[in-house]
Amino acid sequence: MQFKLCYKDYDFKLTWAAKREFKRETGRGLWSTLQGVFAVANKNKGASTWDLLCAIGEHIDDVDGATLLWVLAKQCNSTLQISEIADACDRVGWRPVDEGSEHAQPYTYVLYDIVLQIDKMYQEEAIKAKKDLCHQE
Repeated sequence: MQFKLCYKDYDFKLTWAAKREFKRETGRGLWSTLQGVFAVANKNKGASTWDLLCAIGEHIDDVDGATLLWVLAKQCNSTLQISEIADACDRVGWRPVDEGSEHAQPYTYVLYDIVLQIDKMYQEEAIKAKKDLCHQE
């Protein structure tokens, strides 16, 4: 999976190590934080992009948001520094970009995209796993 932030692409993975590191860094659970972003997105279906991103920002601030992005991306690039992600989050600002590149969206938009990717991954894996477990020859 991959996210785009400040004109750079980052591969990421949701791993046990990422969960532990996020908890150590923020005191929050990674899983519950991502579930919260997903819940906020569901509650704001039909709302403007601005309202959705503001609601996500109320759930997870810019410091914890940058930390979340960092721990996920760090699973694919162990040399990645938090300062790079934090700087990128600052540079893209807090307002969604209407025109131009998806690379210039704020961290709240990136988090929204990530939860959609994770949800899709788990939906596909769950279907495959259930088929494998229940397959009859």
